[in-house]
Amino acid sequence: MTPLIKRTLIYSFIYIGVLAHLPALANNLKPSSKKSIYIASGAMHNSLQSIASRFNVSFSCDPMLVNNKQNTMVSGTYTLPQVLNLILKNSQLSYKIFDHGFVIYQQKLVSDNHAIEEVTVKGIRYSLARSSDLKQSVNTISDAITAQDINDIPNTNLAEALQYIPGVAITREAGEGRQISLRGSYPDFSLVTLNGMPVLANNDSPMDSRVQKQRDRSFDFNILPAELFKQIHISKAYSAEQIAGGISGTIALKTLNPSDNNDFAFIFTPEIGYNDYSGTGAKRYSALISNTWGSWGALASVAYSTKNALEQGANTFRWRNIAITNADLSALNDEQIKHLTQGDYIIPRGNRYSVWESSQQRFGANLSLEYKDNTTHLDLDFLSGFLKGNRNEYHLYPRGDQSTPVIKNITAITHIETNENNELVYANYENARVASESRAQKINTTYNQYVASLKHTFANKVKLNLLLGNEQSSYHIPYSNKIYTQGVSDVSIDYRASPFYADINYSEDLENPSMWEMYHGDLEQYRSNSKYTFAKLGLQFPLNNTITVAFGGDWTKFKNKMYNPQQNDIFFSDINNTPQQLSELPSALVAVKNEHKSLSWLKINTNKALTLYGIDAFNMQNNNDSISSEQEHIQEYSKGVYTLLSSQQQQWQAQLGVRFQSESITSYSQAPLTPISYQLWLPTFNATYFINQQWRLRAGLSKNHTKPLLDSLNLAKPSDETSNVNYVFNPNLKPYTAYNSDISLEGKLNGGSTLNIAFFYKHLNNYIVTTQVPTSAVTNYTPSNTPLLWQSNAENAYQWGSEFSFNYLIAHTYWGVNMQAAYNEGKVTYYNNNTGEAIFNKSLPYLSKITASLMLFYDHSNFNFKVGAIYRDKYLIRAGSLLIDENETGFMPTTYWDASVNYYLGEHWKLKFSAFNLTNEQERQYSNSTQRAYNTTTSGRTFYMGLSYQY
Repeated sequence: MTPLIKRTLIYSFIYIGVLAHLPALANNLKPSSKKSIYIASGAMHNSLQSIASRFNVSFSCDPMLVNNKQNTMVSGTYTLPQVLNLILKNSQLSYKIFDHGFVIYQQKLVSDNHAIEEVTVKGIRYSLARSSDLKQSVNTISDAITAQDINDIPNTNLAEALQYIPGVAITREAGEGRQISLRGSYPDFSLVTLNGMPVLANNDSPMDSRVQKQRDRSFDFNILPAELFKQIHISKAYSAEQIAGGISGTIALKTLNPSDNNDFAFIFTPEIGYNDYSGTGAKRYSALISNTWGSWGALASVAYSTKNALEQGANTFRWRNIAITNADLSALNDEQIKHLTQGDYIIPRGNRYSVWESSQQRFGANLSLEYKDNTTHLDLDFLSGFLKGNRNEYHLYPRGDQSTPVIKNITAITHIETNENNELVYANYENARVASESRAQKINTTYNQYVASLKHTFANKVKLNLLLGNEQSSYHIPYSNKIYTQGVSDVSIDYRASPFYADINYSEDLENPSMWEMYHGDLEQYRSNSKYTFAKLGLQFPLNNTITVAFGGDWTKFKNKMYNPQQNDIFFSDINNTPQQLSELPSALVAVKNEHKSLSWLKINTNKALTLYGIDAFNMQNNNDSISSEQEHIQEYSKGVYTLLSSQQQQWQAQLGVRFQSESITSYSQAPLTPISYQLWLPTFNATYFINQQWRLRAGLSKNHTKPLLDSLNLAKPSDETSNVNYVFNPNLKPYTAYNSDISLEGKLNGGSTLNIAFFYKHLNNYIVTTQVPTSAVTNYTPSNTPLLWQSNAENAYQWGSEFSFNYLIAHTYWGVNMQAAYNEGKVTYYNNNTGEAIFNKSLPYLSKITASLMLFYDHSNFNFKVGAIYRDKYLIRAGSLLIDENETGFMPTTYWDASVNYYLGEHWKLKFSAFNLTNEQERQYSNSTQRAYNTTTSGRTFYMGLSYQY
């Protein structure tokens, strides 16, 4: 490629902001540094492993190249190139040193007029080694994945790239990863940083059961494309120099930089995808261009994808004891009539078949400008992205009296069956209510971040770190509109064969427009904005060759605003003064909904039908009906200073630190308008003992905190299904605090295999629950005849667990196995949100006792593939809720299977194939501690194929 073409590509990409990325992790490997070396004569692979360990780097080689090869003894003080020359002497093997390690390859016989062909670093083994080295290069217990992992592990976003790390579990939306639970904790308990600063970006779920429009502190990892990132590092043990705020850990994301590549780099990867529910049409494109000019560099990367998703299933409005007194029960026996009329049976409500459709566009762009020499590293990073799309959902369900199929004084119940729990698992209704719901929704999440960082080493070896950043994200639903229709049909509801998926049958032709009439409509909008402004300064002073002292501070300003107007219960019969059947609507507004595997029914073009009735579907302020709204505004200030003393000895290293944190939180939608203010001392201790070159033992003791959840900072709104209580704001609310103990054993085995075992214990103080306002504080609020409840730090909790990971490379073959597993225990007392009383002691929210993954891989220099399974145990997501139908809800166990294949077509081309959710796993959400059916869905299998060009 000529210099002119290079310059044209570089400046064109930077000018239009189209950027991409290349997996490579920069490190400070200095080939000229010398180490004391003793390598006994023996197997060459073991000797190379010892060299890599001694220089704290990784290495990669084809096992067949060193099979049965021996080396002579080497003893003395050498640089890395010197010792490699000695070990490989007369072996017809050569090496190439990269930023983070070295590669062994076969020498080629060439004439004096030709150079040896450059070896491109690639392969699963090398990727695993680099991740292991990154994990071991820090002083705390942690895990990491690098760019090659992110690209080669089957994933569509960052969440899925992380699920092969022990202790990481993800939640899914339409089969795609969304939020991360770290060490079995609530997603809000993890702090996410991006390019060194804390960040927050939210999406939501289209499903009521998964909580729509949920405002939280958990980062939604499905917003940004995985291709923009070079490294994800998870700190599980806390150290004082880290930003405070994640009691379960810190997830640090890092985008690509020019220095990650040597000289010029260009990558372009187009992919096409197919899902067996939504069909063809998925596309993914990613591109990168990067170059360095001496100490300067520029990189631009971009990723864009479009896809259609479809999730379908069966769900309920939960189960309830309901007395049925207004239906014909004459076909039943006396005992059944007695229990039905007395409300003894627990009846499933609103038994629905549902389809959720979405068309989605995801875009991300990263621009990095960098200056880097031996003493100074200046980095400017600009990251921008969006996730937007259109959603449609369609439901078919009985919607009569109390959400049963009963039409008062018309419906007859002719046959019922109950189980041992007194739950109505079968019922046949004649002349019953049937209803449908058609919903149209538009969503748009935007993300923008700007970070400037400076690292400088002065002549006296004093190190300066400075970071300034700004992040803004917005989640906007411009419209979310529903239309309900209703009709009459016989219906049977049967849970006998499948407790989590009802068999529902109707006698009428559900595709006949004349059986349906327009009922009413609901309109809604939503917007939530978050903004972070961040600054950090750090200084590090070496006191001598073994002791270093560091101190610094950081400042954070966070704002979050929410506005949610609604216009509900617009009855079409009031507009037309008479009911209107679907057959009277223009035929273009009505179509057959046939994507559900069990039944087909009619759907409505919601927005056009609303317009037909003179309703503005896109701006409810133009309509005559009244508007109700909720709005919230939170502003937070955080200031922290720290000092850290580090000691490095021959066989051990230790860090002793303390952080002082001062924070203020103001909720402007509350009364009284009193900021929540508190100060915390956060001591930390982390140590590593080097047992030998291959094994190390780590330990950590620390205190950390997490701010009150955003829901806790706003007045709870009583539901119409709750008892009559008032909820007030607690101006004395404190953060969650955690006292952490961590220990791990990390080792490198012969042949490049690794083993890691970790144990941890957390004691959680000031756990926030709903309680009654104490008598001493009641006088601060307006007198009321109803109980006063608020959020308070009334509970303590605990959590402990163990983690295991094993990368096994089968000797003298291209095969390997990656195994990860974690076990978690943790309990807290839950409170009734209607009474403020303790109800039971159960597992922490989102805690799965067992999570595990298994990946089998084959790694040849020109071909590799992976097949993996990810298991997540049952977990609870909330309990003691406002609803009278359930005391808890959660998800049943799942196992997801994925696979990927990469075939290298020469030096620059790679053919890629990936497959997700190979078994079309069911996501089963249960209701109540008796685990009744709530929501069961499947999302189909997804396949991608692409071709990548890399120069």
